[in-house]
Amino acid sequence: MIYTDNVLLFDLDGTVLNTDELIFQSFRYTFKKLLPDYTLSEEELLSFLGPPLRDSFARYLSGDQVDEAVQIYRAYNHEKHNDYVTLYPHETEVLKKLHEKGIRMAIVTTKFKDAAVYGLKCAHLDQYFEVVIGSDEVTHGKPHPEAVLTAMKKMNATKGYMIGDNVTDIQAGKNAGIKTIGVTWSLKGTKALLGEHPDYMMESYDDLYDYLERM
Repeated sequence: MIYTDNVLLFDLDGTVLNTDELIFQSFRYTFKKLLPDYTLSEEELLSFLGPPLRDSFARYLSGDQVDEAVQIYRAYNHEKHNDYVTLYPHETEVLKKLHEKGIRMAIVTTKFKDAAVYGLKCAHLDQYFEVVIGSDEVTHGKPHPEAVLTAMKKMNATKGYMIGDNVTDIQAGKNAGIKTIGVTWSLKGTKALLGEHPDYMMESYDDLYDYLERM
């Protein structure tokens, strides 16, 4: 039986939307524009999965160039979104079933809210998430609990799960005092996620549904 008093808070990139290739291509394009002689390694590309854009670009650029990089990245990312983004197997069906059972769901992401909502609408998933918290709505990003707590407050909820592919998702959930679920398909691997001791590691969206039914 799935208890409806537990809300589900999902990270977006790498958890709800498979945006890995879009992110890699967006960073490559931005670096080609601003640092044409610099070649990003695979390790560097993987390190961009999760942190806010400004934090990633600030490792290589400074001042106004960081702002310029963010603008270039976002424009390319928006333009090429539908060329690269995919969903995970059975994801839509599972989210629909959870929604129909009265499970309330939200997105907590390091993306700006408008970009997150755009991605959800492109994937026809926006109707399943009643709240979207973007990084532009909070002062502190993950692993700080502010974004998670903001979503919980908007939903008038006291119990729930934070679900994500990054260690900061698990840390943010724990820091907010709720349960956590990691995903096994992260390109960064599962070792780091397991090191944060999430309450569960989901192998698929079907697996998530089965787990929630057992709880």
